[in-house]
Amino acid sequence: MGKVEDPHSDWIWEKVQIDEELEPYDYVVTSEMLDQYRNIVDNPGAAYPTVAGRHALRAFSEKYGDESLMNVGAECEYYAAVVPDRRVFVTSRIVEKYFRRDKPYIIVEAKTTDEDGRLIEISRLVGLAAQADKPLLDEVAKKWEK
Repeated sequence: MGKVEDPHSDWIWEKVQIDEELEPYDYVVTSEMLDQYRNIVDNPGAAYPTVAGRHALRAFSEKYGDESLMNVGAECEYYAAVVPDRRVFVTSRIVEKYFRRDKPYIIVEAKTTDEDGRLIEISRLVGLAAQADKPLLDEVAKKWEK
């Protein structure tokens, strides 16, 4: 009797490990970025110039590729407003992975602090994992063609 192949062995889901640390990164939130965000959302007092789920997705994509994880949900907790023209630091890790309805999901958590060490936000991204040789956007496009 031959070896039974795991039908999910080529998925990104198989490659990631719970508690895996992703590469940290940082950037400066400029006054212009804040102004542009506030104009877009039509809120002159808006405190944060991005969707926090983007932090986790960026860290994951830098390691596993741009079409390796599709954002299907996110939750964010905000602790302090971003100070214009300050550097923010983002650290991320894989906190969970599971199958639901035969689809592979990965949860990535990102924490953002500023250059003064203040906690800005914690976000958790729920992502649908791609197969290694089939980018997710190709899968979605095929469904729309039908």
